[in-house]
Amino acid sequence: MFRAFLLVAVLALTTSAQAAPLKPQDLADLAKVTAYLNAITSLKSSFVQVGPNGELDQGVVYARKPGRLRFEYAPPSPYLIVSDGVTIAVANSKLRTVDRYPLIENPLNIILKENIDLTKDPRITAVERQAGALRVTATEKSGPLKGQVTLIFRYPSIEIAQWIITDAQGLQTMIALKGPQTEIQLSPELFVLRDVDRFGRKDD
Repeated sequence: MFRAFLLVAVLALTTSAQAAPLKPQDLADLAKVTAYLNAITSLKSSFVQVGPNGELDQGVVYARKPGRLRFEYAPPSPYLIVSDGVTIAVANSKLRTVDRYPLIENPLNIILKENIDLTKDPRITAVERQAGALRVTATEKSGPLKGQVTLIFRYPSIEIAQWIITDAQGLQTMIALKGPQTEIQLSPELFVLRDVDRFGRKDD
C-alpha cells in the first residue's frame, strides 16, 4: 500500500521526460485542466484503490495546497498516511509504529502544487480523449521513481476522477475518487500526525 503512495511521487520529480509533440487540441485541453487545478485549494473525497494484484483498499483522502495530504485507509487496512508538506508520516496501527520519510517534493505535485501550467510541463507525454474522459499522462524515464502516471478527468466538464500509476516494472495501481468536494474548510490538524494522536501514547 505504501509502495503505491511512493509511486505517485513520480509526479514530483524535476527531471524532464522526452515528450511527444502535443497537438493544438491537446494544449487547449491542458489549459482547461490547468485552470481547473489552479482553482482548487482544498479537496476531500472517498477513494477506492486497486493494487497490481487486484488487492482492494478504500478510505478518505484530504488535500490542501500547498503540498498537504492525508490518506485515511478504512479497516482492515492498518495504514494512515499524512504529508505536512515537509515529511511523509506512515502510521501502522497493527504494528503500533509511525515511520517518517523526508519529502523530496510533495507527492501528487500536479494536483497540489500552486500555479501549475501543464501546457509547459515537459513530463506530459500524452493527452487522450475517450467517451466522457480526458486522460493526461506524465512520464519519468529515469531515476529511482521512474514510471508513469495517468490522471483521468471527467470530460468535457473537467473534474478529477482517478489516477493510474505504472511503475518501472509495468505494475499498475489505480485510485478512483468518489464524490470529490473542493474548496472546503479542512483543519490544519488533519495534516499533522503524532504518535499520541494515533495510538494514545507519547512519542519516544
